[in-house]
Amino acid sequence: MMQFALDSARQLGIFGYVKRFPAGTVHIEAEGEEEKLNEFVKLCEERPEWLPENKIIINDKIIGLSKFYIKKEG
Repeated sequence: MMQFALDSARQLGIFGYVKRFPAGTVHIEAEGEEEKLNEFVKLCEERPEWLPENKIIINDKIIGLSKFYIKKEG
């Protein structure tokens, strides 16, 4: 899921990060054009490994992220 999110976000021009927590849940923070974000969310939610407890947070405000990356613990 993390690699899929990374690849999809980069392809759509979305900035942010994806992170897996020790419990196995995945957290995504993303920012970009509304249409692209909606497409990204749809792609992620269509993945069979996506679970209801995983979250995608869409920022209403652009905070200036300049890339999409896998966030390491710590």
